[in-house]
Amino acid sequence: MTDTIDTPDRSNASSQELTTALVQRKLSWEELLGLMRAPKESSRFEETIVAHQQLVDWDEQILLPLGENLYIVAKDGKAIVKTRAGAELGPWDGNWKMQCRVIVRRTRADLLELYPEDQLTIDSDLIEIREFLCPISGTLLDVDCVPPTFPVEVDFTPDLAAFYRDWLGRELPVSV
Repeated sequence: MTDTIDTPDRSNASSQELTTALVQRKLSWEELLGLMRAPKESSRFEETIVAHQQLVDWDEQILLPLGENLYIVAKDGKAIVKTRAGAELGPWDGNWKMQCRVIVRRTRADLLELYPEDQLTIDSDLIEIREFLCPISGTLLDVDCVPPTFPVEVDFTPDLAAFYRDWLGRELPVSV
């Protein structure tokens, strides 16, 4: 006897419907694998933006997703970083992590809240774990595993103007 999982029939789904299902994590593994192997639609970026825009309760235009719950958005003619919950974390090219709530795990006891004792291989004298949370919802936005006193850094700052100009072939709708 085999277990079957009811998955919607998406054989006639539009590209936008597939992209929305992808962003909302509603695709089965087989559908996801097929989507990864298939040629990408030229409209995929726009469809992804539409799908993300449907997930948020605010009106600012998403320019680029930075993570699952983090976006660069257009506000008052400028690009800023904003969380899915609506927290504004500063300019798009700034250090948005400095506006987050942070949990720092420095001791062995702190680390045991994350790892089973038999799998804890981190030396708390050498490493700390920093969890960056949305100041509104408490949603985890990023995690750093760094030496104590290491500066708080963002993982990357995209070249927003070049992405829009060179990859999308259009002007960025804000000034940077």
